[in-house]
Amino acid sequence: MGSARVGTIGPDRRALLGGAVAAGVLAGSESARAAAWPVNEQGFVRIGGIDQWIAIQGRDAANPAILYLHGGPAEAQSPFLQEFLPWEQDFTVVNWDQRGSGKTFGCNGPSTPDMTLDRFVLDAIEVAEHVRRRLGKRKLILVGQSWGAALGVHAVKRRPDLFGAFAGTGQPVTWAASVRSLERFARQQAGAAGDQAALKALDAAEAMPIEDLRRLQATGRWRMSPSDLEYLKLQTAFMGPPPPPTTGDVADWGAGGAFTIPKLLPAILSLDIRSLGYDFAVPMAVIQGRDDHVTSFEAARDWLEHVRAPAKAFVPIDGGHFACFTNAPAFVAALKTQVLPVARGV
Repeated sequence: MGSARVGTIGPDRRALLGGAVAAGVLAGSESARAAAWPVNEQGFVRIGGIDQWIAIQGRDAANPAILYLHGGPAEAQSPFLQEFLPWEQDFTVVNWDQRGSGKTFGCNGPSTPDMTLDRFVLDAIEVAEHVRRRLGKRKLILVGQSWGAALGVHAVKRRPDLFGAFAGTGQPVTWAASVRSLERFARQQAGAAGDQAALKALDAAEAMPIEDLRRLQATGRWRMSPSDLEYLKLQTAFMGPPPPPTTGDVADWGAGGAFTIPKLLPAILSLDIRSLGYDFAVPMAVIQGRDDHVTSFEAARDWLEHVRAPAKAFVPIDGGHFACFTNAPAFVAALKTQVLPVARGV
C-alpha cells in the first residue's frame, strides 16, 4: 500500500474471502473489475505526515466502496474486522485506525502530532483520496459511527467531490442534545421503577453545567442498551483479564484511547454539526438504532429533517448505539435500499 510496513490478516479471519487480490484488481483496471476478485489488503500509508493503518477488504473489487470512520474517539476497529463480514458481500469496506488510535497509535505513539478535529477531517480526506486511487473508484460511500459520524459530516461538507453519499449511525448532533436525551430516558426509567434515589441523583446532576462529565454519572446505568452491552463484550474479550499487557495490539488500543480522548474532549464537548449549515452536495442518510441512548435519536432525526441534499433518508433500525454491528442485516439492507440507489458515481 505504498507504506514502510505492511501487515497481513491470518487465514482464520479471511478464509471466507479466498486468496489475496491480484495487483491489477487494486489498480482498478477494466479487466480486473470484470473478474470479481476478492480484496484483502492492510498496512500503513503516509497520511497527514504520519504512517496510518488502513485495511481494504471485500468479496469483489467491483462492488461500491465504503470508507468507514470509527467512533470513540480512538475506538479503532482493527481488532474487530470480523464485524464487517456481513457488509463485505455487497461492499468493499475500508477501515482506518485514525490518528491516535489502535495500530496507528502503536506506530506513532504519544508523539503523535496535530490532535485536532480539523486535522482528523483532513486525514479522512487524504484516506479517501488514497482509496479512490487504490481501487480505481470515482467516489466512495462514507459511513461514520458516533464520533466518526460527526467527522464524516465535516468531511462531506468540505470535499463532496470525493463521496457519492454519506450515512451516519450513532449520529451525534450536539453534546448537549445527547446528554439531555439520555437524562430524559433515565428519568422515565427511574420513574417507572419508583427509584427515588435515582431521581434525586438526576435532579442534582441536571444542575451541573452540561460540559461537566460528572453529570453523566447519574445516567450511567441507562447509557448502553442491552444490545450495546452485548457488543462491548468483544472489547472486553480483546483486552483480556488484568493486568493489561504493556506491548502489542491490546496495549496500543488501550493507550490510544488514554492518549486521544483527553486531547479531543474539547472538540467533543463543543460539537455542533448544525454549525456547518444544512446544505450538502451529496445524498445524506442517518441509520439510527431506536434504542441509541448515547447519541440522541430525536436530535439526529430533527437535524436530518432540516438538511437540504440531493436525497436524504432517516432509517430507524432495531438496536442501540452499535446497531450497525449488532443488527448488521438491517444496517446493510438500509445501505443497499436507501443509500446505494441515490449514491452518485460510486
